[in-house]
Amino acid sequence: MKDRPILTAAGILAVGWGLAVAFAPELAAVVPTGDVFLNLVGVLALVQGLRVVQSRRRRDVEGAATGDPETNVTHPTPGQEFDERLRTVHSGSRSQRFRSQKRLRQHLERSLLEAIVQREGCSEDDAKARVETGDWTDDPYAAAFLGGPSAPRRSWGEWLRQSFGGETTFQRRARRTADAVTGYVEDDR
Repeated sequence: MKDRPILTAAGILAVGWGLAVAFAPELAAVVPTGDVFLNLVGVLALVQGLRVVQSRRRRDVEGAATGDPETNVTHPTPGQEFDERLRTVHSGSRSQRFRSQKRLRQHLERSLLEAIVQREGCSEDDAKARVETGDWTDDPYAAAFLGGPSAPRRSWGEWLRQSFGGETTFQRRARRTADAVTGYVEDDR
């Protein structure tokens, strides 16, 4: 209102005059409504329209920002954490590799012990005995990986065939053990 006092006053007068004519139609005779008046109103409307268009062209377009209705939610792949631990088990110094292999073996053993106790309803000592003897699985590699001296061992021929794979012996045996533990747990369902 402070920027354009003349335009504001003219607008208020025009609205007031329009309301007065609406309630008292005889006041319309005071202002001549000939061609000149109509042309003047048309020119004023055109000028006002051009002024608004010009002011809009100088501004940035503002629009409402809406969120994406469909977002992709990524969930971790089952076993992804184990695979990552298995990939990194041979990185670092010798002592770091030894500790990471030991932690991975302990993790698999804890998971298996919990599964045996839950499935068989036995004590943890009985479950440890089953792991030591390797009779929890038919896979001799998994039994040997977690079992004690009485667990079955693989033959030299099998060792030689698997030595030429892309994974190390530890990684291959750990993966087979994880698969066997998963199979043991899923057999219960």
